[in-house]
Amino acid sequence: MDRAGPRPLAYHQGMPDPREAFLDDVRRYTEAGRRLAAGVTEFMEMNEAALVDLEAGMSVTESFAIRDSAGWSRRLSSLLDEFEACRRDTRSSAAAALLDEGRNVTYVGRAFGVSHQLASRFAKGAAVVADGARNGAVSGDGDVPV
Repeated sequence: MDRAGPRPLAYHQGMPDPREAFLDDVRRYTEAGRRLAAGVTEFMEMNEAALVDLEAGMSVTESFAIRDSAGWSRRLSSLLDEFEACRRDTRSSAAAALLDEGRNVTYVGRAFGVSHQLASRFAKGAAVVADGARNGAVSGDGDVPV
C-alpha cells in the first residue's frame, strides 16, 4: 500500500490537528481512488481482450496463461484493500474533525447519512486515531477498524 507516514504533530501537546488529519486522509483517499480507477480500467481492458480471444475459440487455459490472471487478481484486491482502508481512515478523521468543531455524534450520523449506532462507531474510531493507532488497528471491542 502506498500510504504516507505519520501525520505531522501540531495540535495540543503533540496530538495531530483533527482538521489537518482529515485533509491528509482525504488526499490519501483521493489518490487511492485514482489508483483504483486506473487499475479497474486496465483490468476491464484485459477482460475485453480475453473475451474477444475466447469468443474466437481460444481455450480458457491459454487465455489464463497469456494474461497472468492470478497477478491481476492480486493487484486488484490490493487496490481495493487500499481504497477501503483509506475510506475507513477518512470516516474516522472526519468524525474527529466534526467532534473537534463541537458537533455531536447525531450530527456525524446525519453528515454521513448513517445510523446513530454507526456514527458512534466512527466516533469511536476517531478516538482510537487520536490515541495514535493507525493502519489496521482495532478499537478495544475489536469491531471498529480504523
